Amino acid sequence: MSLEMECTTLFSVIDSWESLRRVPNHNEVAGTILFMHLFELCPATKVLFGFPMDMDPRCEEVKNSPRFQTHAKYMINMLDRALNMLGPDAELLGEILSDLGKKHARLGVQERFFPFMGDALILTLREVLGTEFTPDIESHWKEVYHALSTNIVKSMNSEKSVLDSWASLKETEDYEERSGSLLFRKLFALCPETKTLFGFPLDLDTESEVLLKSRRFRMHSKYFIEMLDKALGMVEAKQMEQNLKELGQLHAAYGVKPEFFAVMGEALFDTLESMLPDQWNKELHAQWQDVYARLSSQMIAAIRQAKK
Repeated sequence: MSLEMECTTLFSVIDSWESLRRVPNHNEVAGTILFMHLFELCPATKVLFGFPMDMDPRCEEVKNSPRFQTHAKYMINMLDRALNMLGPDAELLGEILSDLGKKHARLGVQERFFPFMGDALILTLREVLGTEFTPDIESHWKEVYHALSTNIVKSMNSEKSVLDSWASLKETEDYEERSGSLLFRKLFALCPETKTLFGFPLDLDTESEVLLKSRRFRMHSKYFIEMLDKALGMVEAKQMEQNLKELGQLHAAYGVKPEFFAVMGEALFDTLESMLPDQWNKELHAQWQDVYARLSSQMIAAIRQAKK
């Protein structure tokens, strides 16, 4: 959904937000009120913070929880950042919301929570701003929240499809060895030059016993799947970026070339299609392409940097 909106809508929302920002400790005050309303409207969201669903959302245990306090402030700061980027920075905002959706998918946030969060936000603005929060301003806020949340949900659902398909693959017996072996055999068929990284001649048959029984081949093919599993399980972007950077530097030392990654991507998609024939389709393929591009681009950057 487009993040471009009428100027009257943007000015109305930003002006009312500036009024909220003038409240002392606005991020803590508004964040606490916001999540109190959210927990009351949708008790299932308490579980994301480690609270039982039947716990009183306004009890001291909830309010004093460091995890709760941190996230409550974070939500307001994130909203503040998003509002500052509406308009001229809409494209960059779209990328940030996409990354946020991916993170929410890994945290177990469900699509059905977003309408409740929208209602909680309106209740919070009413409570903090009082009569200043007019019906027209409320209407503008609903429009903005719908645009922001739609972008997050779209990215979240895309990431969830990838994670769900990976979870299905992991249900396969010996999935690491089976999928890893298939992946590298497909890679070798598509790009014979990559065989030399394992000490194999270019003309070695990808189905030969020499290859399939090679300890180095079996260990590395399994390692690749373990590495991908670890990357898919990471929530924090900075943690993922650092791990992929280190992995890229390691691959540079082994002689891996940036141009190999495109072929590896095709080999990965072919492997997933073979392992998940009932789930694989054009949409899932595109979603995996997005994830792989995100992961591989960071490794490629590290390899290029290491070769300077």
